[in-house]
This record gives sequence, structure tokens and C-alpha cells, in this order.
Amino acid sequence: MLVLDAVLSLSFAMFATHASAADPPVAPAELAAPTATDAVGELPGASGDVASEPRPNAADPGEIRSVLNNKCMDILGVDPQNGAHVVTWDCWGGANQRWYWDGQQIRSALNNKCLDILGVDPNNGAHVVMWDCWGGANQKWYWDGRQIRSVLNNKCLDILGVDPNNGAHLVMWDCWNGANQQWLMP
Repeated sequence: MLVLDAVLSLSFAMFATHASAADPPVAPAELAAPTATDAVGELPGASGDVASEPRPNAADPGEIRSVLNNKCMDILGVDPQNGAHVVTWDCWGGANQRWYWDGQQIRSALNNKCLDILGVDPNNGAHVVMWDCWGGANQKWYWDGRQIRSVLNNKCLDILGVDPNNGAHLVMWDCWNGANQQWLMP
């Protein structure tokens, strides 16, 4: 875990000049917007046949839980700063574990920052962090069944190494329908 933290710290330092609102968003032209929504319960299209979104009500943030271990998507250490790591942790109801959907972005109830692919990195293993919202493709997401996919690269939000423990880091990875890439917003 210490090695991973060192790699994440180095990655953050390398991308300290993160994209800003002045940078043009980069988005693949062939991606279509999600076509179905579900306000409560399990997301439709779990078989992958229908795209779906989490609750559309921004006034009612909720948990996003992993199918792998039923742990919550969590801002590590309740850190309100840009670059804060996103991990999975036992659910306890804190603002760092409550999220809302604004149509394309997943925002934290802790600080209204966006779920962000650090450094606009399109590769497998790209780190997922929190950052001020600026509208880039690295901050735009869509639901595909139980998968949360990035508009930047169509990759899935993934628990690194299929790690079921508290503190497992979230990254982007090619979709393979593993339990570590499936999410629920009950």
C-alpha cells in the first residue's frame, strides 16, 4: 500500500498543472448520451443492453456502492482539496461518501467537486481523484448497466486489482464486466 501511495503522490505531482477551464474538452464524437434514467433502486440495463443514469435529483445525494464488496465510493480522509484520492470504504454516511449526478458529472456532497480522471489520462490505470469542475471529458460520465464509464475514453470506473479492502483506489480500466467495475446507487 505504501508503494501505491508513493506512485499516486508522484502521479499527482506530475500532473500538478492539471487541465483548466481554458483547455478545450476532448471527447470522442461517436459516444452517444445515455438514453434511460432510473430514480430509485437497481439501475436498469444491468445486462448492458440499456444505458442508464444514477438518480437525477441533485438535491438528494446518495451512496455509490461497489458490487464487489458493497463498500462506498469515498473521498479518502474526507479531503476537500483538488487531487483527493477516491477509494472504496465501509459505508458510514459521511458527505465524502454521498454523490449526485448533474446530468454528466458525478459531484461530491462534501465539496461539490467533480469525479475526475487525473491529468486527462486516457490509459488503463489512470487515477480517479476529485477536482474543481471545469467540464472536460475527463469529468463526464455515463452509466452503462451497472458500469460507470468515462466520456474521455469509454473505460470503466474500476477498483484497482479487484481489492475488496478499505482504501482500495479507483482507476480507469478497459471494461470486462468484473464485480470491481459494477456500481449501484440504491
